[in-house]
Amino acid sequence: MKTCSLSEAKSSLGRLADAALRGHPTVISRSGKLLILRAYEPPDPDEFDGLIDEGINSEHFPLTYSVWEWIRQSGRHLAQQLKKGK
Repeated sequence: MKTCSLSEAKSSLGRLADAALRGHPTVISRSGKLLILRAYEPPDPDEFDGLIDEGINSEHFPLTYSVWEWIRQSGRHLAQQLKKGK
Protein backbone atom coordinates (compact mmCIF):
# COMPACT_ATOMS: atom_id res chain seq x y z
CA MET A 1 0.00 0.00 0.00
CA LYS A 2 1.36 3.39 -0.98
CA THR A 3 1.97 5.98 1.75
CA CYS A 4 2.36 9.73 1.31
CA SER A 5 1.99 13.01 3.17
CA LEU A 6 -1.05 15.22 2.80
CA SER A 7 0.88 17.76 0.73
CA GLU A 8 2.03 15.01 -1.64
CA ALA A 9 -1.53 13.69 -1.88
CA LYS A 10 -2.91 17.15 -2.70
CA SER A 11 -0.55 17.53 -5.63
CA SER A 12 -1.43 14.12 -7.09
CA LEU A 13 -4.99 13.52 -5.91
CA GLY A 14 -6.31 12.58 -9.37
CA ARG A 15 -3.66 9.90 -9.83
CA LEU A 16 -4.20 8.57 -6.30
CA ALA A 17 -7.99 8.48 -6.81
CA ASP A 18 -7.58 6.55 -10.07
CA ALA A 19 -5.30 4.07 -8.30
CA ALA A 20 -7.81 3.68 -5.46
CA LEU A 21 -10.58 2.96 -7.95
CA ARG A 22 -8.37 0.23 -9.44
CA GLY A 23 -8.01 -1.36 -5.99
CA HIS A 24 -4.77 0.29 -4.83
CA PRO A 25 -5.51 2.40 -1.72
CA THR A 26 -3.13 5.02 -0.34
CA VAL A 27 -2.36 5.82 3.30
CA ILE A 28 -2.10 9.58 3.80
CA SER A 29 -0.40 10.98 6.89
CA ARG A 30 -1.20 14.32 8.49
CA SER A 31 0.20 15.49 11.80
CA GLY A 32 0.94 11.96 12.93
CA LYS A 33 -2.55 10.67 12.06
CA LEU A 34 -3.40 8.37 9.19
CA LEU A 35 -6.28 8.20 6.75
CA ILE A 36 -6.90 5.93 3.81
CA LEU A 37 -7.97 6.89 0.31
CA ARG A 38 -9.77 3.90 -1.16
CA ALA A 39 -12.75 3.09 -3.34
CA TYR A 40 -16.10 2.73 -1.60
CA GLU A 41 -18.68 0.18 -2.66
CA PRO A 42 -22.08 1.24 -1.32
CA PRO A 43 -24.18 -1.47 0.32
CA ASP A 44 -26.89 -3.22 -1.62
CA PRO A 45 -30.23 -1.52 -0.86
CA ASP A 46 -31.61 -4.90 0.28
CA GLU A 47 -28.82 -5.21 2.88
CA PHE A 48 -29.11 -1.67 4.20
CA ASP A 49 -31.67 -2.40 6.93
CA GLY A 50 -29.39 -5.10 8.37
CA LEU A 51 -26.51 -2.64 8.52
CA ILE A 52 -28.69 -0.12 10.36
CA ASP A 53 -29.85 -2.82 12.79
CA GLU A 54 -26.18 -3.63 13.53
CA GLY A 55 -25.61 0.06 14.25
CA ILE A 56 -28.60 0.21 16.57
CA ASN A 57 -27.35 -2.80 18.53
CA SER A 58 -23.71 -1.64 18.73
CA GLU A 59 -22.08 0.46 21.44
CA HIS A 60 -22.52 4.09 20.41
CA PHE A 61 -23.89 7.40 21.53
CA PRO A 62 -27.61 6.71 22.07
CA LEU A 63 -29.87 7.98 19.29
CA THR A 64 -33.64 8.26 19.28
CA TYR A 65 -35.81 5.95 17.23
CA SER A 66 -36.75 8.84 14.90
CA VAL A 67 -33.07 9.56 14.19
CA TRP A 68 -32.46 5.88 13.35
CA GLU A 69 -35.49 5.88 11.05
CA TRP A 70 -34.21 9.01 9.29
CA ILE A 71 -30.80 7.34 8.81
CA ARG A 72 -32.51 4.18 7.56
CA GLN A 73 -34.74 6.02 5.05
CA SER A 74 -31.98 8.37 3.82
CA GLY A 75 -29.47 5.56 3.45
CA ARG A 76 -31.92 3.25 1.68
CA HIS A 77 -32.80 6.05 -0.76
CA LEU A 78 -29.14 6.85 -1.45
CA ALA A 79 -28.25 3.17 -1.90
CA GLN A 80 -31.09 2.77 -4.42
CA GLN A 81 -29.93 5.84 -6.36
CA LEU A 82 -26.35 4.58 -6.45
CA LYS A 83 -27.49 1.15 -7.62
CA LYS A 84 -29.38 2.81 -10.49
CA GLY A 85 -26.25 4.82 -11.36
CA LYS A 86 -27.66 8.27 -10.60
